[in-house]
Amino acid sequence: MENNEGQVASDAVTYQTQAAELTAAARAHLAKGEWEPAIEAYNAVIRLMEAIGNIAGKAEAVNNIASVHLAMMHWDEALTHATEARAFYREAGDGAGEAVVLNNIAAAHDGMGDWQQAVAIYEEALALRQSLGDLEGEAKTVRNLAILFAQHGDRNRAKAYLNRALGTAQRAKSRAVLAEIRRTMSQLPRLGRR
Repeated sequence: MENNEGQVASDAVTYQTQAAELTAAARAHLAKGEWEPAIEAYNAVIRLMEAIGNIAGKAEAVNNIASVHLAMMHWDEALTHATEARAFYREAGDGAGEAVVLNNIAAAHDGMGDWQQAVAIYEEALALRQSLGDLEGEAKTVRNLAILFAQHGDRNRAKAYLNRALGTAQRAKSRAVLAEIRRTMSQLPRLGRR
């Protein structure tokens, strides 16, 4: 029995290594705008994660496919994959992962023209991140809300959200998120009404 358990553990490590290599390959394809090979690589990661029973890893790969579809502006496919990823994150008990995928669900709704639903979902992600004490994630979600309001013509609300995001990122001591928020602040005049 120990040999079998040792083999399972060895397979899991091998599959995790292969998954990391496939994820790196997918990102390289994305950097070149090669959408389909990236999706194929993420699908291979899903199969590996299923083989070792890693639900959270599967959720991440499915969410990565949703992100590719968002980049391609395939809103329906993005929503389908993100919703599926959310179910896997819930099954895995991964609230942080679920909060990430909620941002993709919101972006898909906005892309489909239902920006009020996007606001509601971003607020759901925000509440989840707050409950987890994830200040960095909270700042990112508040920034997403700011961008959404700016794109839909509510500059005052966008500025308020950006200021809130800035304060949250400062409390999180996240230089990367602070830089993103400052960049968004500088781009605010160009984030016009859709």
